[in-house]
Amino acid sequence: MKKIFGILKNLSANLTWKMIKALLSKPLLLLPTVWATIESILFSELNFRESHGGRGAANAFRHAAWNLLIAKNASLFTSKRKAIIWAKYVTDLHEECFPNEPFDHQMDLHNNKIGREVFLELMNQNLKSKKKMIQFLVQKTKSAVGLTDEKLMVKYPDEMVYFQE
Repeated sequence: MKKIFGILKNLSANLTWKMIKALLSKPLLLLPTVWATIESILFSELNFRESHGGRGAANAFRHAAWNLLIAKNASLFTSKRKAIIWAKYVTDLHEECFPNEPFDHQMDLHNNKIGREVFLELMNQNLKSKKKMIQFLVQKTKSAVGLTDEKLMVKYPDEMVYFQE
């Protein structure tokens, strides 16, 4: 609990209020979003040896999984379209509230988008099992592209990307 208050203290009052207001504005989606956050970390730790908090493929997977899982969990309470909009809103807000280096920021936004697109693609194929969605995403991560320059990201609109050291 101390850690959460420490993070909130470092946020500006405006961003803190914006985040709290966003989460409280959709009370039915709050728990599915929190659960998706926990799941994305657990699935990352189960499927990758490297840290999901780094800049590698595990981080790319975690961001994509986070968005896929928010949309999947939220779709139990709202339409598929609204679940995707919610996932984008929450994760974009996270990136705004917890800024990082420009390359990492662009990479995170890119991988977030991939997760939402994979969710939509799999739902349209009538593949609704969370386990199978995650398996698909793990396989997709194997073709993730390591980059050293953020300008190259546009060449890989359908692939997850990560920082190549």
